[in-house]
Amino acid sequence: MAKVSMREGQRRTVWRVTAAAPLGEYIDPDAVVAPPRPVPMTPPDPGWLLSSFELADGLDSKDVTDTIPGELFDQLFGASARRR
Repeated sequence: MAKVSMREGQRRTVWRVTAAAPLGEYIDPDAVVAPPRPVPMTPPDPGWLLSSFELADGLDSKDVTDTIPGELFDQLFGASARRR
């Protein structure tokens, strides 16, 4: 059977895989662990619930499919942007 001898004052290290270190890390098992800080809660986005309510309640939507005239496009972005 193998014998393990620990000298006084010698640090122990342990390899550990956690969510914070998915590839693993060396830790000192004798170290004092600080309590985790509370993470502030942010309210979740309303998501599909608000969208469904708006659609059921009669949301007004407009489809604007106008295009920019070629001359105005050339003035704003130059003729070289049109060739791309």
